[in-house]
Amino acid sequence: MELIPAIDVLNSIVVKAFLGERKKYMPIKSKLINSSVLEKVISVLLKEYNFKKIYIADLNAIMGNKNNFYIINKVIKKFPKIDFWIDYGVRTFSDFKKFDNSLFKTIIGSETIKNIKELNKIKKYKKNEIILSLDFKNNLFLGPADLIKNKKLWPKKIIFMSIDAIGSKNMPKLIKLKRLGLNLKKDFYLAGGVSNNEDIKHLKNNGIKGAILSTAIHEKNIIYKDI
Repeated sequence: MELIPAIDVLNSIVVKAFLGERKKYMPIKSKLINSSVLEKVISVLLKEYNFKKIYIADLNAIMGNKNNFYIINKVIKKFPKIDFWIDYGVRTFSDFKKFDNSLFKTIIGSETIKNIKELNKIKKYKKNEIILSLDFKNNLFLGPADLIKNKKLWPKKIIFMSIDAIGSKNMPKLIKLKRLGLNLKKDFYLAGGVSNNEDIKHLKNNGIKGAILSTAIHEKNIIYKDI
């Protein structure tokens, strides 16, 4: 079972994500570290846990309001052994091409991708370098409706992202995800509402490849050695 810490960057600092209300996000508060500087947060996380992958969301880029490319690229270079997954709010194939040959894997969020034609171009170009995030909020799918139906477009790695469950203890019911395609031969990851080791065990027993976490880590609710 892969555990992947999620780090949200807004206006050059690490913020605490909660229920998807991005404009209200405040600097991260953590039992692990008293800092909202991206590099320091990553350093402490890696000392505390044996993480192999780190997920970073550039919230400014996702919302179409500036970006945090400089500080994110800086930490990617500083921690070369980490497999970084980055969501830069890609909308088109041209957006994706801007990060060609970068030292990370790009997350394509359904909430930002313009249409499935753009996704198809991206997949044909570099299918092994992308992760598709299927984004949901208030039980509604955020993105092109035909993306859910056209499962042939889905790459190998898929994130089920429950935006309104982020920072809560309300993990989505897996039966809903099974209806969407959880039984396909893909690597599925769950983000949003995973709060403790019991949740992680439940996901593992149901064939989920990994969990993307934030609040549970910073509140020290995850006992890493027991996983």
